Amino acid sequence: MKIVGGPSSIDLARKISEMLAFPLVNIRMKRFPDGEFYVKFEENIAGENLLIVQSLYPPQDIHAMELFLILHTARDLGAETIRVFVPYLAYSRQDERYLEGECLSAAMIAEIIESLGADSLYTIDVHNENVLKMYKIPVYNLTASGELARYFAKKTLERPLVVAPDDEDLAKRRAAYAARVLGADWDALEKRRDRYTGEIVTFAKDLNARGRDAIIIDDIISTGKTTANAAKILREQGAKRIFVGVSHALLLGDSIRLIMESGVEEIVGTDSVVNDYAKVSVAPILARALRGDIEQV
Repeated sequence: MKIVGGPSSIDLARKISEMLAFPLVNIRMKRFPDGEFYVKFEENIAGENLLIVQSLYPPQDIHAMELFLILHTARDLGAETIRVFVPYLAYSRQDERYLEGECLSAAMIAEIIESLGADSLYTIDVHNENVLKMYKIPVYNLTASGELARYFAKKTLERPLVVAPDDEDLAKRRAAYAARVLGADWDALEKRRDRYTGEIVTFAKDLNARGRDAIIIDDIISTGKTTANAAKILREQGAKRIFVGVSHALLLGDSIRLIMESGVEEIVGTDSVVNDYAKVSVAPILARALRGDIEQV
């Protein structure tokens, strides 16, 4: 197998290449003055088994187009098989029409990836598992909860408590998985979002957090409101320290200030999104999956 690193995830591709001892394929990408993309494989890939690594964090549309062009070119040049690793799978919220006339954007992404020749897809903590049912190819939804927990395990934690900031099934499974890795307790808060205004309300409950170090485990932080709400509840209940571990740290707008002012000591993201908070790599998760150890929740 050979690894192809897309522009959004070239460092991640290098890590995977080193872990698996698979060579990297040299590709060249640039943009013309009018903004259009140029893609060129610098070596012959006919008959090769490829793993394309490209995360679709913002700007999603640019990173998606890069992925589509790489996929199309790889298949057109005769690659034998193509596995795709998209750690952050954009457009994964819209699996059904909540309001009449809405676009099923998740279905569109699935159709494009499949039509361009992907044989299988690996992703990390997809926001909505139902979108994966739209794929006809094998899809593996891996989790970063274990790697995030291992990061926090290196700290001297006082009776750690893992908290899911909402009570959806996936959120609770991620928290439970992280808690098992840490040998800790876990709990979940109830969250409700207004479908029209986007306003988030988190309902307080007794978390037995007094004097304990709390770790909020989540899949995506965008505006930071859900995380901040959870942190405030933990702080009010006497948590000693509050950490945040998130698979996809988008951290848009004023989110960082909002989270830190709520009492959080540290935000830890993964390299599914490239920024200063990417302190944990998802490379070991993918490497284990390719060896047959599928780490899912």
